[in-house]
Amino acid sequence: MNHRLYQDVEHVHGSVGDVLRLIRTGDTASRSTIARSTGLAPSTVGLRVDTLVELGLVHEVGAEGSRGGRRARRLELDGAAGFVAAADLGANHARIVLSDLAGRTITDTDDTGVSEPLPRADGPAAAVAELWRRFVQLAEDADLPMADFRGAAIGVPAPVAYPSGRIVTPAFEPSWHDAALGALFQEHTDAPVLVENDANLIALAERSDTLPPECSQLVAVKLGTRIGGGVIAGGRLHRGVGGAAGEVSHTSVDGVSAIGCTCGVPNCLESVASGGAIATRLRAAGHDVGTTGDLLRLGAQGDAAVVEELRAAGELIGRVLAGIANFFNPREVVLAGAMSASPPLVAAIRSELYRMCLPLVADDLEVRASRAPRDAGIRGGVVLALDEVLAPARIDELARRGVLAEVG
Repeated sequence: MNHRLYQDVEHVHGSVGDVLRLIRTGDTASRSTIARSTGLAPSTVGLRVDTLVELGLVHEVGAEGSRGGRRARRLELDGAAGFVAAADLGANHARIVLSDLAGRTITDTDDTGVSEPLPRADGPAAAVAELWRRFVQLAEDADLPMADFRGAAIGVPAPVAYPSGRIVTPAFEPSWHDAALGALFQEHTDAPVLVENDANLIALAERSDTLPPECSQLVAVKLGTRIGGGVIAGGRLHRGVGGAAGEVSHTSVDGVSAIGCTCGVPNCLESVASGGAIATRLRAAGHDVGTTGDLLRLGAQGDAAVVEELRAAGELIGRVLAGIANFFNPREVVLAGAMSASPPLVAAIRSELYRMCLPLVADDLEVRASRAPRDAGIRGGVVLALDEVLAPARIDELARRGVLAEVG
């Protein structure tokens, strides 16, 4: 089944949902500034704001700086109007964060030490049931009533078809191919649950919050046991027609595959240059390398064979990214994931990327590390969940119904 994403629906300028968007993004702060921004009559703005206040989504606090006359009261999103969940699923972990509607973290399983992976052998339905149980337990532990649960976003290390939310050829669990986790959550909740590729969530977390949205153009690359990518174009996540945009890892490169890949492309970047491929090649050569952590440790110690492998992999990754940069002309290329902490790998990526980019592209290009490499995926999940729960089109529908509890 297809899942309609309200955040992708065009909204009506000056509607109740649009007014909430303006308040949420900080573009406006009072009834008077909203009126000036939208061109709506002050009485109409008053009705829109009153509706948001009645729904419990907005409250008025303090006052703005005076421009003469009576000082206007400042409007703020009421984070206490509900909460969302974000989950980052990996082969060896299942991290969950609960956040209020203002994006403030309420609880994080990384802080409680309960981020153990989900059981996968019994199939996706059983895994979803266990994930829902953890959502409920976390909410209870934080004294949050599940009646206030508004929605969730689930990040997975695999391509995700759009708009169906089906997982496609996941290397972390091949038996989950074609699983629609969001639809499976309908057995447990009516609230929206979105499923997204983890690199796309990293891209969402890394988009600029200082530039106008239309100026945010970036490519985010997750470097770990596998390789993934996400694209932000004009401030919005670009998924492509079917959800495959950003799949940089399945480009054929010079080199020989060291690990298998479900994509079927001969000698794809992931099978040749990912952390898993590097470790496999080194083990075959007699090195004691089990994880990406071992690669980072040995690379930091200056192990010549490991450093050489990291540099060679970085050059291949940089060449692929240069082709993408020349085509897309992004403002930023953001490197995230465990392997982004490897200086030899990152140095080689940067060097090859700038060497192969057109001067016109390279002049405006920043290649940087993630602002929070450990947290980017889960933060992106919170962003995605909130963008859906508070999407103008959804709020407009909610205002017509007038019942916040039916937000799902």
